[in-house]
Amino acid sequence: MELARSLACLQTTVQQLGGRLTEAETRISNLEDGCCTREKTLGQVGKTVEQLKERVNYLEDAGRRNNVRIVGVKENSEAGDMEKFVRTLLEECLDMEADGGFEIERAHRCGPKPNADAKFSRHILVKFLRFSAREVVLRTAREKGYTEWKGQRIFSQDLSRDTIQKRRKYDKVKRQLRSMTNVSYAMLYPDTLRITVNNKRHLFTTPAEAKAFISTLRHISHGIDKRIENENGLFNFKKKGVV
Repeated sequence: MELARSLACLQTTVQQLGGRLTEAETRISNLEDGCCTREKTLGQVGKTVEQLKERVNYLEDAGRRNNVRIVGVKENSEAGDMEKFVRTLLEECLDMEADGGFEIERAHRCGPKPNADAKFSRHILVKFLRFSAREVVLRTAREKGYTEWKGQRIFSQDLSRDTIQKRRKYDKVKRQLRSMTNVSYAMLYPDTLRITVNNKRHLFTTPAEAKAFISTLRHISHGIDKRIENENGLFNFKKKGVV
């Protein structure tokens, strides 16, 4: 009888443990399902946040679409009349008639005035009344190749900080391109690099792609130079009567 009671007690205990184990498995399964759901939700939220950031950046850049940023001009160069000073820059640097449709809505320095001993100068932000005027200024600056005032390249686009940061990844590539002949480049919004070679355009979305393309250009250019060198050498031999 005592043995039977012990077996019955053990059986009851095992059944209780089995119930608890089943309950624990159910809870763990529910937690795992909840975690998967939350991970999916977080992934969707992350995508939504990135999309919203892109839209905010686009709206910010769109709000700056009539602007031109002028950099490197020393403080107080405008002598109290910024609009007149900007028109002088357009005439002296770009050879443009500043009164010909270039209506300036406002022009001012960015940020608080620095100390007298500061070694930097604030950018000048110019907002034209019309987008077409801004486009003419930037296009003329690009066509002139290197537009400067007192040794400083000054005209640039006015873009949001995020867009500028995206474009900075191409800085090394652009330095390489500037050292090459018969090659031009431009940045397309927001951060696509366009390289033009022999009137043929090539688009790149990463610096690695652009570097690989530049390597092929350098290889081709080196081969052409070597062939010309060999041809010139052969011509000189023939001229001397060696061949």
